[in-house]
Amino acid sequence: MNYTELDWRWAILLGAALRDGLLEAVAERPSSSADVAGDLGLDARAVHVVLSALAELGVLVEGDDGFLLGEEHRGPLLVAEHPEYVGQSVVHRFELMGSWSRLPEVLRTGRPIEDRTAPDFGGAATFIAAMRRGAMPGAEAVAASVLPRLPEGARILDVGGGPGTNAEAFARGGARVTVLDRPVVIDLMRSTLHAAGVETVAGDMNEGLPEGPFDAVYFGNTSHMYGPRENLALLARMRGSLAPAGLLVVREFVRGLGEDAALFAVNMLVTTARGNTYTAEEYEGWLARAGYEGVEFEPVPGRSTHLIFARKTRPTSTEEPARA
Repeated sequence: MNYTELDWRWAILLGAALRDGLLEAVAERPSSSADVAGDLGLDARAVHVVLSALAELGVLVEGDDGFLLGEEHRGPLLVAEHPEYVGQSVVHRFELMGSWSRLPEVLRTGRPIEDRTAPDFGGAATFIAAMRRGAMPGAEAVAASVLPRLPEGARILDVGGGPGTNAEAFARGGARVTVLDRPVVIDLMRSTLHAAGVETVAGDMNEGLPEGPFDAVYFGNTSHMYGPRENLALLARMRGSLAPAGLLVVREFVRGLGEDAALFAVNMLVTTARGNTYTAEEYEGWLARAGYEGVEFEPVPGRSTHLIFARKTRPTSTEEPARA
């Protein structure tokens, strides 16, 4: 079953049941809907309707003793260490549907339903787990495109790379990788990243970056969370962390090059204060102003995103010194 591509009704049903503990309640032994409702402090009728529907979907088995989570679904939905685990991605998709359903409110106020760039954003664990899983299909392809452009054993700074999927792929290819992300993200991922040989730095990319020098800076699927002014400042700051002629790699949805870019902009509308998706011309303009040259766009195979490559050139008036 492809849990993250279900019809919206099933997606809401499964996401709510997973987030609110219904699946865990029937994971080890059969339980009646009344017992589940009592244990979780929920309405008995509502729980019975939801569990019955999940049995119809095939996720649960209904028998004389009650409902039981199917064995083949336990690992992917509940066990984070399972190789096919997608539980947090299911919850993430469910929560996004809730935000998108409030689009009329955003149209009236101009404010997001939640701002994922805010320091106090409370959904970091679910968000990071979903991003980690979502990056897996393209991580090796990204590494295969980036590493041949760099010297052997290159130092790479992965800005906003807390989920770790790309950093781990770079490390497997022989690179020495440092991930910079918010303290809450680094706290969640530190042990996983260190086990993969990846160094970590906790901090705010909008305030400063490790000095380096790094052979490359990788900025993956993050510029869409910010507005043009912030992105220009970030690109200039990354230049300060690069070695002479160092490589900047931006991975993004690019308007006019990918079919999902415009829809993804709506996602940024409801989940960030200033985020958007941008055209190739906008990236080219920012990169030129921030002191880069040789801009190239390369599609990520099988994905809707592109890699944007550029090399560090002259000093510019927009460049800010990097701070650790």
